[in-house]
This record gives sequence, C-alpha cells and structure tokens, in this order.
Amino acid sequence: MESRSVLHTQLFSAIQLHCECNWSGLVPFQLFRCPKMLLLLLLFILLAATLLVWKRQGNHWRRLGLEAPFGWPLVGNMLDFALARRSYGEVYQEIYTQNSGLRYVCFYRLFNEPAILVRDQELLRHILVGSNFANCADNAVYVDHQRDVLASHNPFIANGNRWRLLRADLVPLFTPSRMRQTLPHVAQACQLLRDQVPLGRFEAKDLATRYTLQVVASAIFGLDAHCLGSREKVASPSRWLEWLAPLFQPSAWSLLETMSLLHSSRLGRLIGHRYVPLPLQHWFRELVAARSGGDNLLQWLAESKRGLEMEELAGHATTLLLEGYETSAMLLAFVLYELALNEEAQQRLHFELDAVAQRHAGNLLDQVALGELRYAEAALLEALRLHPAMQALQKRCTKSFTLPAQKSGAGELKVHVGTVLVLPVQAIHLDSELYPAPKEFRPDRFLHQPPPVGCRFLGFGAGPRMCPGMRLGLLQTKAALATLLQDHCVLLADEGQCRVEVSPLTFLTASRKGIWLRFERRTPG
Repeated sequence: MESRSVLHTQLFSAIQLHCECNWSGLVPFQLFRCPKMLLLLLLFILLAATLLVWKRQGNHWRRLGLEAPFGWPLVGNMLDFALARRSYGEVYQEIYTQNSGLRYVCFYRLFNEPAILVRDQELLRHILVGSNFANCADNAVYVDHQRDVLASHNPFIANGNRWRLLRADLVPLFTPSRMRQTLPHVAQACQLLRDQVPLGRFEAKDLATRYTLQVVASAIFGLDAHCLGSREKVASPSRWLEWLAPLFQPSAWSLLETMSLLHSSRLGRLIGHRYVPLPLQHWFRELVAARSGGDNLLQWLAESKRGLEMEELAGHATTLLLEGYETSAMLLAFVLYELALNEEAQQRLHFELDAVAQRHAGNLLDQVALGELRYAEAALLEALRLHPAMQALQKRCTKSFTLPAQKSGAGELKVHVGTVLVLPVQAIHLDSELYPAPKEFRPDRFLHQPPPVGCRFLGFGAGPRMCPGMRLGLLQTKAALATLLQDHCVLLADEGQCRVEVSPLTFLTASRKGIWLRFERRTPG
C-alpha cells in the first residue's frame, strides 16, 4: 500500500509538471491548477455562446418562415454603412432592389436588430396615411429628451400624442396668407443674393446656406444674420454662419452621431451626442427672450391661442430654424447642380423666367409671378426626388398589427411592438417601375403628369406627419433659383467634373466633397 501511495504521489507530480509545460495533455480536473488554461477555456465558452446567440438572432426572420438575409454580428445587413463605405440610403436601396419579388423585406439593422423594409406601394400608403398609421405613427429617431430639451419640441422627433399638439402649433404659420406675409423676408434676402452672385468658381451648398440662413433669421426672428452682403462691412464673422453652417455637414463624429440618432440611444448617451449642441440651445433661448415683436413667425407663435410658454417658444423656434435652413439649402444646391448638368432643362427654365418676367415688369419675386413659375417648381421637386433630404423614413410599431403575406402563397406576419419599419425614400424615388429612367433629371415628371398616386414621392413625407413647412421651403428655394438664373447661366466649375458623391456619414443628405459650380452672365430673352 505504501509503495502504491508513493507511486500515486509521483504520478500526480508528473501530471502537475506536465500541466505547467504542456497544456495539450490536460484533463478537466487539472484545469483548476492551471489558471491560464482555465481562462482560455472560459473565453472559448463565452465566444461559442456569443456566436450561438448571434446565429439565433441572425436567423430570427428565417425561423418565422420568411425570406431574409442572414444578419451578421453587430452590423446586421449594414456593414457598408458601419464602415462608412455607403450611406444608409444606399444600403437600403440595395436591399430594396435585390428583393423585387417581395412586398416587404425582413432584414437586420445595426446591432443585428430585426427590422422590416417596406417595398409595396399599397403597404406604404397604409403605414403613412391609412389603416396602419396609428399602429406605427412614431418616428424611430433616438433623441434624449432630457439632454435635448429644445429638440424634443420638434414634431418629427416627438412621439406618442405629443407630436400632434406640437405640429398643430406650427401648421397655421404656413397657410397661403402667412406665406404672403413672409414673402418680404424672402425678397429682401434675394436682393442681397443678387448683389453677391459669385463671379468665379464657388461651392453651391455654401452659397445656398448663406441665403437660407439670411431668410430664416429674418422670417423667424426678424433679425439680419449678416450672411450675405459685402464681407468688408461685417466687423466679425456671423454667428449664424459660424455655428449653424457646419452643423449638419460631415465631420469626424458624423458617422457615430448618425448611428446613435437612427439606431441606438445607448450609443448616443455613450458619446454624449446632442441633436442641438448645448451652446446653440443657450443661444436660441437668448434669441427668443430678446424678441421684439414684428411681423415674423416667432411673434405669430407667441400670439397663438394656446398661450405658449417661453421654453415652448424656444423649442418651436429651434425647429423652424434648423428645419428651415439646411434642407432648403441642400435642395437649392442640388437643383443648381442638376441644371448645370442638363442644358436643355436649364434653357426651358430660362424661357419660363423670361416669359414671366416680361408679364410682371421684370419682377419675379411678386407672389403672382412666383406662382406662375411652374417649371421652376417642377425642377425643384425633381431635384428633391433625386436627392431627398432624408434617404429613408423609419417608423416604430407602437401597437401590434398584421402585414399581409410577404409574397404570394406565404403567410401573414404579425408586427410586434418596438419593431422598426423602414420606408426607403431614396430607393422608391429611384425605382424604374415608378419612374422611367429614374436617374435622369426630368422636371416634366412633375409638370404634365397627374399627382403621384400612393407614396411614389416622399420628398416631404406623406400623411399626418408630413413636413408642415413645405410651402416655405419651396417658396424660398424657388425665389432664390429665379433670382440667380434670371441673369445668369449655371455651369459645372470644371470640364470633365465627376458627379457629386453623397457623404456616407450624415443623417441628412450632404455632398462628400462639395458641389462646385460657376455662373456666366446671360442676356434675358
């Protein structure tokens, strides 16, 4: 027995030595005496469990019997967006195009979140306007209402029943009669724009932003933003330009901010993202507190029947300002770019401008004259079709409902609360079944044809939550377009210039490297 005990002791010592020198010979009991190997085993188990969970999540839709791509860990089906190779609208467009036989596509957003991309026009109408609107009325945009108090007053961001109340405050500001009262603000900015038409190569978005900031500062607050006019007369740089012009443009943080806004509130908290930066929030409150009456949007809001508090006024002023300058500037820049590319369309626009100017003694900024510029408006809508400000709308299900079969012969799908439904605006606007030759700039699409049936055009959204400021946006961009092209032709800055590339980083559509153009004087016919 003693010899056997000695033998066991020697054997155990040999195994322990083998554990320290050669991990391949270990047995489970001896792992506890080898911390490094135990750690490796635990990491392996954790990795295997994580992969199993991801595989289960990545097959969520297939387990329900639906056609869907596999969702990869963390990135889902949006790897190119996560790596900043393509914009989120381009990723959705690819998913839309590759699944032409389906009424909707089940896929995975960032962080492998199951989502539904809607293709069918009838389903789009039900979600935006019809029977399913109440089930998914909330926009899936992640803004921390405590950190972004002013942004929380934006009807596009607000959820529940609150968006209706906030939108009802703004709608009366954009009636035809109010637009007539707003026109002098637009005309004054157009006169400044006419006096500062660039003589050489210029970046169109920069010029357009200067103009729209000049308009909204005057129309909302009754202030001169000093964004246009002789720079020698301005003692210091305009705060409007310095703080607001870069706000929605590509930056080092843009991709993470877009991800947090569209996909993850946790990421937003982690990076400390605010839709409206804190210095801007303080400044906007100061502007509202210092208002002095007058014929402007803020004064009309203050006189509304609901009796708005100061914070509500500041919130609405923030919405009007941010929504009023950036999207209109983008539209103006892109329509100039498309007209520079399409000489025939520009000639037709010049013909219309000359004809209307002749009937109105050269004044194109009269309310009646602007209303007669139908081809100019069609050109703006066509530019918005090709370059929508928001490349997709995202709706969150707040009450379960049922979608019809994904394709003929399949079963219905119950949409659960919290599920995000993606309405791919850019993909719809470039669908060849809805728009022949979809990548060509053809303003006639909006001139002679009847209004689009269903939801073929979503440049301003659709239904109860469509953009309330559409009239002001079209008014200021049409007036600027008429002002710039009444005496000028617009051309590409350089021969052989590459087409404008869209930035993959930003929430709102932006150019990757700018939109470079030049003007040439012309003699009106």
